[in-house]
Amino acid sequence: MYTKAMAVLLLASVSLAAAPMPRLMKDKGGFQFLVDDKPFLILGIQTGNSSGFPAELQRTWPLAKRIHVNTVEIPIQWQAVEPAEGRFDFALVDGLVAGARANGLRLILLWFGGFKNGAMHFAPAWVKENVQKYPRMIDQTGSPIRALATHVEATQAADAKGFAAFMRHLKEIDGEQHTVIAVQVENEAGVLGTDRDHSESANKLFAQAAPAEAVKAFGKTGSGTWNEVFGAYGSETFAAYYQAKYLQRVAEAGKREFPLPMFLNVWSDIQDGFYEPGFSHPSGGATTRMLPLYKALVPSIDWISPDIYKQSYVQYVEEATPYSRPDNPLLIPETGRDLGFCRRMFYALGDLRGIGVSVFGVEGSAEGDTGSIPENLRDLSATYRVVAAATPLLAEAKKYGQLRSFVEETGIATLVGDFGAYESMAQFGPSHWGYGGARAAGTPKTTGRVLIGQVGPEEFVIAGFDTTVNFRPKFGSAAPRADFVSAEEGAYENGVWKARRQLSGDEIFFGLRLPGAGTVVRVKLMKY
Repeated sequence: MYTKAMAVLLLASVSLAAAPMPRLMKDKGGFQFLVDDKPFLILGIQTGNSSGFPAELQRTWPLAKRIHVNTVEIPIQWQAVEPAEGRFDFALVDGLVAGARANGLRLILLWFGGFKNGAMHFAPAWVKENVQKYPRMIDQTGSPIRALATHVEATQAADAKGFAAFMRHLKEIDGEQHTVIAVQVENEAGVLGTDRDHSESANKLFAQAAPAEAVKAFGKTGSGTWNEVFGAYGSETFAAYYQAKYLQRVAEAGKREFPLPMFLNVWSDIQDGFYEPGFSHPSGGATTRMLPLYKALVPSIDWISPDIYKQSYVQYVEEATPYSRPDNPLLIPETGRDLGFCRRMFYALGDLRGIGVSVFGVEGSAEGDTGSIPENLRDLSATYRVVAAATPLLAEAKKYGQLRSFVEETGIATLVGDFGAYESMAQFGPSHWGYGGARAAGTPKTTGRVLIGQVGPEEFVIAGFDTTVNFRPKFGSAAPRADFVSAEEGAYENGVWKARRQLSGDEIFFGLRLPGAGTVVRVKLMKY
């Protein structure tokens, strides 16, 4: 429970020497997210929507540490911190920051303001009930729906004011230590139940010429109404334009108070069925199709992130790839927790150069801390343990511009990667010799996955599970063979590499063998 004593300790801790502001840095291999000026890979969990309260989280902090989480994402409900207009209560925010500090964890706080999953569930009662001042969107049939009209000045101002007060308070309690490393603005913004607002005032705007900045964002020329310029996507683009304007106003107000990194999360438009804005996905969100518009209109947002729950690795990569771009780092702030998703994470962290991942809906037991790891979190725990142990080396590999993902899929048990002077081969399961060499048969439960990064001309880091890794000089090289000079198994602890043992003999004779439990190995190669 949050107490006055905790509040005193929290405020007293602000007098410590200021830590550098968390920030993004771009290098040859993409983006690095820096915390305390060191590369930080977000290995996170997100609590349930209504669990962002200190007392609820007392059972979650110990579990988070046991499963090797470094960051906890927690919703901040607008209705909880501004229960009456202009009256703020930040006791729960204080309690969350104090709890995270006490447990050595970082926080990403999620502003559940006017929008959550295309609806307004977390807006305060004084907003929901005053439909004259804060009107709802109207659907195609003329009926109001559970979403706030985004073009309305009063609604924008109220959300922005609440968010600014929250960020101002956050600076007061955490402006030097940076327990909170980033803030998510709203949640899966957009609207469900209609393609756009069909209210009288919105219809008047829709009948006007599309703004030049919207036309320019998509590389178009000329002018005309929304439908004339954007055709079938006119309504969705209209919705996205006013949603982006709304989000920019909220983010800008908060950033003036405390310029922490801020991001949006997205319910994407990569669908299993028919494409229908407002029904297959929230219309007006920062989807793959609307991403150019958002990048042009929300300068106060540092990056835009997709929430991904696709089971198929093809769709998972398809959904993630558009958000890994030269002006946008990839963070997946919500994803699943089972083995399939643990394998998919390797695509995001390797080939797509991601800055982190977070699993949704992880909380401690209602019975309290049992001291054990639940069965359904053991694969996640192992994955986070191995990736955390390799994080500084993976960051160096990304900086070097050479980091690759190798993930076993059904029918895919041998993969080859290009590292310039070297090629690597990852094989999953036992190998059988035949024409063309050894072919891997796959693992019984498709558990093979590995990240391979080059950190020097002859040096590599290998982090993963159930994989045999081999190297050779690139085909056609003067020296056609490669061998391991050394293979050191270990882990980073508090930023320092701790070697556990040297691998030789059977562990490297047919290639470097990574066990099912997972491990991290630094290797040095030689050509001959």
